[in-house]
Amino acid sequence: MRFSYEPEYLADSASMPLSRSLPLRSEPFDTEATTVFFENLLPPDQVRRKLGPILHISRHNIFGFLEALGGDCAGAISLWPEDAPSEEESAARLEILDEDAAGMVLKSLRKRPLYVNGVAGYRISGSGAQNKLIARIVNGRIALPLFGMPSTHIVKPPAEDYADSVFNEFFSMSLAARLGLKTAKCGLMRIKGEPYYWTERYDRESVGGEIRRLHQEDFCQALGVSGEMKYENEGGPSFASCMKAMQEMKFSLADRLAFMDRMIFNFLIGNADAHGKNSSILYRQKGGRSLAPIYDVMSTLVYPALLDDGAMSIGGAKRFADVKRENFALMSHEAGMRPALALGRLDAIASKILRHAEILAKELAAEWPSDTYGKIVSVISSQLKQIAD
Repeated sequence: MRFSYEPEYLADSASMPLSRSLPLRSEPFDTEATTVFFENLLPPDQVRRKLGPILHISRHNIFGFLEALGGDCAGAISLWPEDAPSEEESAARLEILDEDAAGMVLKSLRKRPLYVNGVAGYRISGSGAQNKLIARIVNGRIALPLFGMPSTHIVKPPAEDYADSVFNEFFSMSLAARLGLKTAKCGLMRIKGEPYYWTERYDRESVGGEIRRLHQEDFCQALGVSGEMKYENEGGPSFASCMKAMQEMKFSLADRLAFMDRMIFNFLIGNADAHGKNSSILYRQKGGRSLAPIYDVMSTLVYPALLDDGAMSIGGAKRFADVKRENFALMSHEAGMRPALALGRLDAIASKILRHAEILAKELAAEWPSDTYGKIVSVISSQLKQIAD
């Protein structure tokens, strides 16, 4: 595969690059650079293994998957075959599902990831290994956007191997918001008696009642790293490399400090899976860039089967169990910032996180009972002791 910008696009002063790794230029990008960016729009290899037999596409055929799924991707990208149906046959529209149909669609995700080939005109791609339905929620009902209509929500069923995952993610995201961290709007819903987690897409906006796509890219795309190597120990993004990229892209100091805060928060709740694809850059008109809100956050330490190796090391410490207070100072120094800055922000978040977590656990238990809240509170308590003076 190769990619190049059209001359007309380059001639427009308002045009922005698809990616930091694909800057505006007239020369085409080679296979490696092209593949790295566009493969990151797709689900990982383990999901493509399931999709392959359904779509009759080899899991290594990135172009084939883009053709099959690329009608609605992360950011403002929409990919269509040259022989797409006529406008009359493919008018963008919504198919609103009743509860029975929504339950059937969500249950089918285990065998049919992303609901591929579920209905004509539903061509939506999403990264990440967890089952999800990318759709809209209209007056509390799930709706499938067809033939290029932008999606607005992501709905996740409970993960098969991780108990109460939907409550874990909602608790973690809600706790981040209560601490003042910028998060994607999210919630819980019941369909046919089953709980599901939903989140609004931060890369969509409503203008005059019309949903528009906002461009974004994750840090793997920005740094030119394959999504299959998203962890730092595999060559994926590190805290320092992400901070350096943000500085080069002239991010505000507030955004860079917000990225530091989410590193601290992820450690304190025991989220060891905060890799380079779980943080993104949001593009605005006229070249403006900002750090996207927090998404895909949950406490992984509540599941004993999962390792406590952090997706990104903290001041040289790869395992959460090895992280001490001084590691945050070193982390800040490695990113070219004052060590005292990180320690001050660590203390600010640490001083209030347990109180907020305990209050939140009691509130959620009334409507959405789960043992997970107490387990996360225990993890937080343990993590706080670990970084105490």
